[in-house]
Amino acid sequence: MLDHFVHQAPANCVLIHGAGGTNLIWRGAVRELAGTGRAFAVNLPGHPSGDITCKTVHEYAASVGGFIAEIGVERPVVCGHSMGSAIALQLAIDHPESVGGLILVGAGAKLGVDPKIVEGLRTAPMKTIEETITPMSYFKIDVGLGREARAALSFSNLPVFLNDYLACDGFDVRRQLPSIGARTLVVCGEDDRMTPPKWSEFLAKNMQAASLELVQGAGHMLPLEKPAVTGKILQDFLLKLSR
Repeated sequence: MLDHFVHQAPANCVLIHGAGGTNLIWRGAVRELAGTGRAFAVNLPGHPSGDITCKTVHEYAASVGGFIAEIGVERPVVCGHSMGSAIALQLAIDHPESVGGLILVGAGAKLGVDPKIVEGLRTAPMKTIEETITPMSYFKIDVGLGREARAALSFSNLPVFLNDYLACDGFDVRRQLPSIGARTLVVCGEDDRMTPPKWSEFLAKNMQAASLELVQGAGHMLPLEKPAVTGKILQDFLLKLSR
């Protein structure tokens, strides 16, 4: 079973972190959740340590699907950030019967990665994370947020960053979007440079039952930059789905 922590929520949901991340990215947001359901924040295989067993988004989706089966929760809402949103989308495509709704934070139907980032992760991963990826991921980062950011990344298993960015680079479900019928909320920071708002707009326009919410003063790492706002957005949408 995937490593995870559990918090109360309005409806049962599974929270999936992004590339090179951990479930600690949700730690602040879940404080806003309350209700009779449960939120399961998972660590994907190899995060923050351990063997890297999933090479593609499809394989990660299969691992999350297996986790959902193990915990015995029927049709949870699947919420993902960045690569986690790709995993959520893939799960909704592969197993629509097991998904009760989607929340896609910092998402895209196609997650192309700059070749310079891929090469940097091959040759100088720590430098690339600190000098390229991190500055691009935040609207504004201070000392306190910097500590939170480091805690939410898999620095003890640096090869997982390259693995995940390659998985993202191979992800493209643009043609399958119209087939997704799950009620969906797409959330994006207005200043997101990793997955820009136009990517979220494309998702919302091409899915059957999707709405879009943009958050001011936030970049790609929305759950860390605006945890209370993110949590309130999740709480409100989960409440709607639970009625």
